[in-house]
Amino acid sequence: MNKSILSMVNTPSDLKKLSLSEMSLLSEEIRTFLIDNVSKTGGHLAPNLGVVELTIALHYVFDSPSDAFIWDVGHQSYVHKILTGRKDKFPTLRKKNGMSGYPSPAESEHDIVHAGHSSTSVSLGVGIATAKKINADESATVAIIGDGSFTSGMVYEALNDASWREVPLLIILNDNKMSISENVGGIAKHLNILRTNKMYLSLKREVSGVLSHNLVGRWIHEMLFAIKLSIKKRFFSRQNIFENLGVRYLGPFDGHNLSQLITLFEEVKNHKTTLLLHILTQKGRGSEDALKDPINYHGVSAKDDSIPLNPKKGKSWSNVFGDAVCALAEKDKDIVVLTAAMREGTGLLNYSKKFSNRFIDVGIAEQHAVTCATGLAIQGKKPIVAIYSTFLQRAFDQVLHDVAIAEYPVIFCLDRSGLVPGDGKTHQGVFDIAYLRVIPKMIIMSPLTEFELQLMLQQALIWKKPVVIRYPKDIAPIWDQAPKDLILGQGVELVEGDDGVIVIFGSLLEEALMTQTLLKNHQKNYAIYHLRFAKPINDSVIDYLNTKKNIVLLEEGVATGGIGEYLQNKIDKNTSLLIKNVGDQFPSTDTREGLLLDFGFEAKSLVQEILNNLH
Repeated sequence: MNKSILSMVNTPSDLKKLSLSEMSLLSEEIRTFLIDNVSKTGGHLAPNLGVVELTIALHYVFDSPSDAFIWDVGHQSYVHKILTGRKDKFPTLRKKNGMSGYPSPAESEHDIVHAGHSSTSVSLGVGIATAKKINADESATVAIIGDGSFTSGMVYEALNDASWREVPLLIILNDNKMSISENVGGIAKHLNILRTNKMYLSLKREVSGVLSHNLVGRWIHEMLFAIKLSIKKRFFSRQNIFENLGVRYLGPFDGHNLSQLITLFEEVKNHKTTLLLHILTQKGRGSEDALKDPINYHGVSAKDDSIPLNPKKGKSWSNVFGDAVCALAEKDKDIVVLTAAMREGTGLLNYSKKFSNRFIDVGIAEQHAVTCATGLAIQGKKPIVAIYSTFLQRAFDQVLHDVAIAEYPVIFCLDRSGLVPGDGKTHQGVFDIAYLRVIPKMIIMSPLTEFELQLMLQQALIWKKPVVIRYPKDIAPIWDQAPKDLILGQGVELVEGDDGVIVIFGSLLEEALMTQTLLKNHQKNYAIYHLRFAKPINDSVIDYLNTKKNIVLLEEGVATGGIGEYLQNKIDKNTSLLIKNVGDQFPSTDTREGLLLDFGFEAKSLVQEILNNLH
């Protein structure tokens, strides 16, 4: 039996020994490898299927890690990982102590920087390339960034800086017409013009054809580039946005034509200013299902029988939110919902179809989403910003300065709050309690059940103040004893008990109930108290807690700035207080159940700690 090409490639230097036909076969083998492995472990499938030839060509021409590759967002770096000696680690992808789904310097010298949030690669590249220029280091710096990331303002800040300083940075625009959902906005329209304008494409082919045959010297290359610009100025009403910013632009090119990509990269490898190459790829290429449905195949769930399935029944918090906001919007025509390229992830697909004129997807532009919501509120609308906890971090100043100072009634619904499975350190929603509690007059709530999320949304609209409602990436508990009213700053006792109280904030109801049951086996009768609010916390809550000789707080967030830190200064000094939180660290990759166990939220370990430390 013939040995597979993939089995012979363990480092980029192995790749450089292959012929063009062998690399074409390697492309097919890598796609098969990705489909087989990612379907078992879960992970980002469609984005990686689209960059196979692009990644092979980059590693064939450039010399990683001396030539620095910076992958924007980073979820499309699986092929890069395969070619840099990590294909045998794919069974551990996105598992505890396994291979990260994003670039990780701790994992390989070929991962120059960690990445998990969008639109950072050009800024990182500008910094790295500038340092190399200062050090007279002529190695290349390459930022690979998707078209969806160009909806973020940070990219243009970096381009503005790079162009006027002539930073030697190569930017690969990986254009597959998608982020997670379809791309939106003026940039998407502009890129579509660049893709489809026949005169422009014809001009590009003539110039790139000359380059590909390497028939002219560098001075003729520059002359042709100048001629290209003058023709475009003559025949088109405006240049493309990149050249208007002073960034040299070439493209678009076929991102699945290995021969053309290799020739192109060889020509530009030693380019000394900022250059952008527009590469067209197909998200999901190689999988018929992923090609037809790139949104749902952007990330796929694990199908490996060795991975236990979540036994919980019910709706996800995302779907609970989506249904609740649809019901409210039916009755209230002033509700407008905003998201930042997270329509499906935040449960808003149905809302976007039913209320398209009151749905705004701003693209990957969290800062704009928040300030745009402020403008809506000023005009009497009722904006609801649906966003992941980890991504709201990017808009902290807008929350504080544009919303909170004047107390504009913007409602923030934070999906993926708390411990988040699979995606690792960059996607953990454990910081929102701390960074939002510092903002004066901010209302921060967390629902216990589906009904309570509906209730909190209704009340938030009535209060007409800045409100945050946070919930985890999990199934909403089914529990029919949730109280039917909501008082600002007031919690509620869910279960009575005389020996102490287990305090929760929204999540961890099931862990609290199981802990309370197990404690009864040790003749300990603990109450369960749901705070409901991280801010404000009424004096009556403190008075209630001070009636208990033992308090256990379960807080799915970091220690510094959290609820526990606040309660420590309020609770009677004679009361024993056990605070369970994430501590002072970035949680790593694991399942949600594994993360809860690691941080001591699992019932059996909680019981043991309570028995060891409290009266």
